[in-house]
Amino acid sequence: MDTKPYELYISLEELENLWKCETNWQNELFLRATLVAFELSFLLIHDTAQDIRSTVRKEERIRRLFCGCNQQIQLLGELLDNTAPVIKTVSDQQSTKTNFSKLLVLDENISKKFKQWSIFYKTFLEDMKFNVGIESYINQVPPQNITIPYDEWIKPETISTIFNKRNFNAEDKLFVVVHQVTECWLCMTLNLLKISQCAMQENNWQTATDKISQACSILNYLAQHILILETMVLADYHPLRVNLRDASGAQSKQTLDIVNIAKALFLPITEYLKLHNCSLIDIYDHPNKHVHVYQYIEVLSCLETRLTNFFFCHYKLATQILGTESLGSLGFEVQNLIKRFVQPIYLDLDKVRYQYVVVTNFKYGQEAGNIISSLENTDLVQTINGDNGEIEVGEHIIEDTISNYMESIREHDLERWLSLFESDGSIQDPSGSRPFKGISGLKVYFRGFIKVFPTDIQIKIKNIVIVSNEGKAKFNWEIHTTHKEIPVNFSGLDKIQFSPNGKIKNIHVFYDPSVISQQLLATFRKY
Repeated sequence: MDTKPYELYISLEELENLWKCETNWQNELFLRATLVAFELSFLLIHDTAQDIRSTVRKEERIRRLFCGCNQQIQLLGELLDNTAPVIKTVSDQQSTKTNFSKLLVLDENISKKFKQWSIFYKTFLEDMKFNVGIESYINQVPPQNITIPYDEWIKPETISTIFNKRNFNAEDKLFVVVHQVTECWLCMTLNLLKISQCAMQENNWQTATDKISQACSILNYLAQHILILETMVLADYHPLRVNLRDASGAQSKQTLDIVNIAKALFLPITEYLKLHNCSLIDIYDHPNKHVHVYQYIEVLSCLETRLTNFFFCHYKLATQILGTESLGSLGFEVQNLIKRFVQPIYLDLDKVRYQYVVVTNFKYGQEAGNIISSLENTDLVQTINGDNGEIEVGEHIIEDTISNYMESIREHDLERWLSLFESDGSIQDPSGSRPFKGISGLKVYFRGFIKVFPTDIQIKIKNIVIVSNEGKAKFNWEIHTTHKEIPVNFSGLDKIQFSPNGKIKNIHVFYDPSVISQQLLATFRKY
């Protein structure tokens, strides 16, 4: 068997043997994997407490380790249900071998954190109909008649042996245990996603959604868990890194399996869309008609975010330790890790989210920014019909400006378009929405327009009315263009107020943006 260097380093095969279940009790895997992670954490806390290096941030490392134990207890409480184990698995004995006992003889600072962890333990596990098996070491935990066979299942002495294999230098144990604990929890994440797959085979959307949500909670913890490696002393870590060479967490098979299952979990959505003759944008636009599917989509989006955050934290840790220009242990530049959290896992969801943004921007365009407008003390833009005094602007100047204005839109010429406005000029598009004001605001408006309509824009203008002694003009227009190869046609009216120097002071655009929304939505629904 071709065992990867990473798997050899973290003794993965021996860890996996500790996760193997002997019963069909649905809590067994969660208990086994979590309690193995606990035992490793207990050993690492004890080892850290003995660290005599002046360079290590010992208190910070211990604080983070206990924080991680708290998070693991909370996660375990969320994963377990309240069913008692089957009769043949029970015991009436507390553990005599747990490495938790080593923490009891440490100094006051550790004891204080130990008491806090005990409270956490009691909070999240006190309602279970069974004891885990280390309750005798923990204050104020109510006894139960049933205790799982802790020493037989978890094998604390075996875990101690695995832990003590790593003694290259002072950072060896931290580095390996962080990855071992990660693998324990990845095992549970993988299990939850597999349960979700099985649930979807039975068309059980709710169970699938719940299990994916639990997997998201674990990934959220693991993203922070890896950052404890920030406390490594680099002068000690780098000799270890060189000796490990190509042993890298990037070789984690469970991580790859999780990504692959995550991708496969989108398949039931595709089948649902075919069966019900609808599209993703229909589900976003009418979630109440597709409640279970919508919730499932949302939890998949959450899973995507948690996975990409997991990769992002690894990337940031790598840049902090290695620098962005370094080659990682597998020969890839650290900066290339960016691709693992930038690229969407669900490309179809990414696409439809953007589509829905465009559709709703136009659908609710008449009210755009009005919440902010209602909170502002002064009107940012002069009303087009307001008293502007006597402003004389030559008719030919107005005609040239209108021509340049339309031509710059046709050609997507931002600088030319901006040059036609006063520095504090504004555009209200559509009229009634909050205006884009000043050069920076106008840039946002124009870039947004050409982002939506990046191809050829055909514009026809007619009925131009110029009132040169008031510096005003108005005209009707028609636009024919495309968005993502979808034909879009709409029309309206512009009213322009000029400054005495011939620059545009403000523009009000009168049209119904929902017309665009309807055209786009009709086409998006076909896909």
